[in-house]
Amino acid sequence: MTFARWLFVFAAWIALVAPPAAADQPTSSNAPITIVVPYAAGGVTDTLARIVAERLGPRLGTSVVVDNRGGAGGVIGAQTVARAKPDGQTLLMNSSAILPVAANLKDLHFDPMKALEPVAFVAGLPAVLVVHPSVPVKNIAEFLAYLRANPGKLNCGILGEGGGDDQACTALEKAAGGKMEHLTYRGLPPLDLDLLAGIIQVNVGSAAVQMPLVREGKLRVLATAMAHRVPDMPDVPTLVESGVPYDALASNAIFAPAGTPPETVARLNKEIATILAEPEVRARIEALGLLLGPSDVESLRALFQRDWDRAQAALKH
Repeated sequence: MTFARWLFVFAAWIALVAPPAAADQPTSSNAPITIVVPYAAGGVTDTLARIVAERLGPRLGTSVVVDNRGGAGGVIGAQTVARAKPDGQTLLMNSSAILPVAANLKDLHFDPMKALEPVAFVAGLPAVLVVHPSVPVKNIAEFLAYLRANPGKLNCGILGEGGGDDQACTALEKAAGGKMEHLTYRGLPPLDLDLLAGIIQVNVGSAAVQMPLVREGKLRVLATAMAHRVPDMPDVPTLVESGVPYDALASNAIFAPAGTPPETVARLNKEIATILAEPEVRARIEALGLLLGPSDVESLRALFQRDWDRAQAALKH
């Protein structure tokens, strides 16, 4: 056998017995990813998670599934992710609505601001101040004057002590120098039933839910609880410009367990930002009455830290 022939046979034998190339073996980059949603299916947070998941998988060359793990106002799902391996394979689609709930729990077994790593802002849910038509006011100035002159006469519906709606009602009271009764509800449907019936007269709630009722003439909008005017409602002033120092945005964002490698976080942030920039995706999100926001990790971290600090401060009063 010639040397060339021997070399050919030897190379063929090596190809048969050698292990598969590294590129064909499972790697962290193409391992399946789970996005945990700490609420039941069908809500805004769940919808956003599914919009991201259906596009993130193909971009990463893997499968991305949504796992709904509701309970304790979102804390159970968030805690599941906080305890997961920090390898980028278990993520959380979190709403800032969880923060006042977490701040209110005396037996909370993790610190959401330390146990979770911000990855990407997805969308924000603007809030609006609405009143029942029986309240004889047309703007914030008239509302504050009415509240000042009628302490205890108005009921403000909230979804939980220390939450954004509770904080907003407290800010209105401070600005007016008058008091309202804060009535707590387990969800928006029963709250809105009582709001439409006039049992409660005031709510600072989701624009996506309340504005259709405003357009039907069933409620009156007085302001948005935003730092700037909402593009879809340019004629509606903000609480801040109306003399009430309060602004908020119910933020929905992707988080990973603390300790996830920075390069993994950066890759996920880049891919999610690219997805959110797609015209079709933007249209779907805006159709839900949501707002796109900052894409960088540090802005997201600062936003959630502010909301966490506010939730803790609200519970001390």
